[in-house]
Amino acid sequence: MKSRIILTVFTFILVTGITQAQTLSELDWMTGYWTSSEKGSTMEELWTPASGGMMLGLHRDVFANGRSSFENIRIIETKNGIVYLASPGGQPATPFTLKEVSAQKAIFENLEHNFPQRIIYSREGNTLTARIEDESGEKGMQWTWTKANFY
Repeated sequence: MKSRIILTVFTFILVTGITQAQTLSELDWMTGYWTSSEKGSTMEELWTPASGGMMLGLHRDVFANGRSSFENIRIIETKNGIVYLASPGGQPATPFTLKEVSAQKAIFENLEHNFPQRIIYSREGNTLTARIEDESGEKGMQWTWTKANFY
């Protein structure tokens, strides 16, 4: 019976490709400069390659009315796993622990945070999508960017 359960779990991991990241290099697919424009507003997200136990990210929105907002982001390796640290507007960082990762998708969670409780990144070709949501997945917001050259 134990052998059958172990075989089932191992088969699920092989088929789905979902594993717990051991190193940041498994998130290198996020690396790059990503942009989008909508209704006169520009959104940018920039991710550095993994180095020194961290990836650095920056998000900036420039709205059609000239106002702007930003978020400093880090993904770090800790002794307890991979952690996404979000600092919107320069506020103190809120940690989200990596729960799932595959070749083109990562799910970070902090169920104790009011909102969001989950941050999901996924990539398809030259498109990067980020989604924030509550624990149920019913309340959320999503952004999609296209890979661009960084000058």
